[in-house]
Amino acid sequence: MVLNMPADYMWQEVNYSPIVHHTFNAPTTVNSGQIFEQAIGLIASAKRPLILAGIGAMNARDELVKLAERMDAVLATTLKANGLFKDVDRSVGICGTLSTTAGYDAINAADLIVSFGASLNNFTTDRGLLFEGKRVVQISDDPRDINHYFRPDFALIADPTQTAQNIHYWLDQAEIKPSGFATEMKHQASNAAGGLPSSRRQNSCINFMSALDQLEQKLPKNRLLVTDGGRFMTEVWSRISVPHPKNFVHSANFAAIGQGLQQAIGAAIAKPDAFVCLFVGDGGFMLGAINEFNTAVRMKINLLVIVCNDSAYGAEYIQFKDRQMSPALSEFDWPSFAEVATSLGGKGFKVTSDKELDIAINQLDALKGPILFELCLDPEEMPRMKL
Repeated sequence: MVLNMPADYMWQEVNYSPIVHHTFNAPTTVNSGQIFEQAIGLIASAKRPLILAGIGAMNARDELVKLAERMDAVLATTLKANGLFKDVDRSVGICGTLSTTAGYDAINAADLIVSFGASLNNFTTDRGLLFEGKRVVQISDDPRDINHYFRPDFALIADPTQTAQNIHYWLDQAEIKPSGFATEMKHQASNAAGGLPSSRRQNSCINFMSALDQLEQKLPKNRLLVTDGGRFMTEVWSRISVPHPKNFVHSANFAAIGQGLQQAIGAAIAKPDAFVCLFVGDGGFMLGAINEFNTAVRMKINLLVIVCNDSAYGAEYIQFKDRQMSPALSEFDWPSFAEVATSLGGKGFKVTSDKELDIAINQLDALKGPILFELCLDPEEMPRMKL
């Protein structure tokens, strides 16, 4: 798409008048009919039920939690609904290729999945493998979600909140007992992923997973998380939590690296009181963020930029290694990102150990403007993307 605008237009004065195109929305309530009755029967007979919420069920959170408590069901979300069930003890986090080990085990053990507001794409279902042998009821007020990626046993084109209330009502009417499944799996509901041992390169690198676990524990909980593209991103999505889906922004839909800092600046302007944290790779920072960091400096924007620097283009590095070829063409001797950030008017910290990361985190409260943590990483120890 190209916009060719004559230079004279820049000096024309016009009156601003916003145009708002309202979306069409007519949620329905399914409370009778053969499909609904069959779906209720399937839900009532489940021994190991799981409730899955997508971004289309964001406003149904409270009703879904109540329904899960009524059924003693496990809760999970899609990536886009990440954080919807933050601090709910029966939640196992993200469903699919980004699941934790304990979460994947709990989802795999389920015999029924009741999906609200999710399209059930290949990442959520792990290309269908995670849903094999399970009965699936798909509920969404967007008909485009239904049967697009995955064919459920029953589908209800209905408002998620109202449908959750209806299911709750009929379970009570039929005096269906809670399944006991979430109680049984409770020990697996917390994130079981732990940090790996320290990097082999003791004097120059920090272990990535260990660093993420440390950041998860010590960064402000009411964070707004932004991620650029790169092989680091899925591990960040799995280990760094957010309090609500609206606090999670990623640039992966652009299918290109180097887009994250622009979105982080926009997020910080939109929510000036939020703690905005961006994760970006070294290649992404060089391609699209090094100039925008100066923009953040000039605009006095408070945000934390965490550069995951393994001195390589991750996707290409993996391709070379998988073919037993030298990855040298994908490796780079970058300048110090911490020093670059400081020279551009911000403040940079080079991080090669857990101790240095702890020192950098402790400086956050006293600093203003954009801050950059350069995590020095070993490309050999970086995890593969979970996609």
